[in-house]
Amino acid sequence: MSIRQLVFDFFALCGHRPIEVCPGVWQVKADDGLMQALDGWRAQGRLLQFSFQRDLAEAYGAELISPGSYRLNTILRLVQGQGLLSQAHIPHHLFHEPGIRKRVLAECAGTGRAYVLTSSAHFGQYLQLELSAQARGLQKKESLHTIVVNLSSGEVLKFAFPFHLLQAGSVPTEQIRRRKCSLKQAYLKAAAHVSELWSQDDQSWVEQALGKMAEEEKKLREFYQGRTSTAEFTAKLQELRGRLHPGLSIRALRGAILFTPLFRYRLVVVSASGRERVCTVMYDPIANLRELD
Repeated sequence: MSIRQLVFDFFALCGHRPIEVCPGVWQVKADDGLMQALDGWRAQGRLLQFSFQRDLAEAYGAELISPGSYRLNTILRLVQGQGLLSQAHIPHHLFHEPGIRKRVLAECAGTGRAYVLTSSAHFGQYLQLELSAQARGLQKKESLHTIVVNLSSGEVLKFAFPFHLLQAGSVPTEQIRRRKCSLKQAYLKAAAHVSELWSQDDQSWVEQALGKMAEEEKKLREFYQGRTSTAEFTAKLQELRGRLHPGLSIRALRGAILFTPLFRYRLVVVSASGRERVCTVMYDPIANLRELD
């Protein structure tokens, strides 16, 4: 998720719609409650004008919303202060079960036939994480990511999750399928995915930081010439490397457990030769996955 998308989603959830008063500059009428939540109890409602570009913000006297800016930090702090782990679900009736049944039977039958003995409705679990990734180095770079992990397979979704189908609240516990991937494992997979995305981006910030660190380390060694075995030099060197060595910091801002429909079928499959076998199939319409249960 981009910073711009985060800001507009934030105002939309607060019941406000920013208006673009000129290219790249927006205004929103913020009431007392919103401004007090952002700026403290003494703040009053006002017309909030903002831009995501520094030159436009300066030209029009608007607030700049960018990585590290005051206004972005107030929005993030308010968002982070809400429920850190929430729940939502997708009802079964939003999917056409007869069509799913027909598809499962066709895939399992192969060249033979398949019949449904029993069917039941369950819920799988996904973990949605809002992650902040921040580069450590000479320049400050930050990005926001919405990652969804399938807690049955442990896979990071590579396609858009149907968030528009979600409804608030949990589901009956007896219908929830036990997850195979822990929340910690899911977080590590999501963080690894974000790290991979960063590795595919421009890496000049890494090279610049390493170059600056090598330059400063050379100066330090020259200053401590003949005394590089001292505790003081070691401490200075560690401080230098800790300050300039490039790295990527990833942290979770919020998370949500998403309960999604699973359709379970106990089947009799009859092969072309007439041999019968019984199997149980679980179908996940979100990931479009069919597995033997």
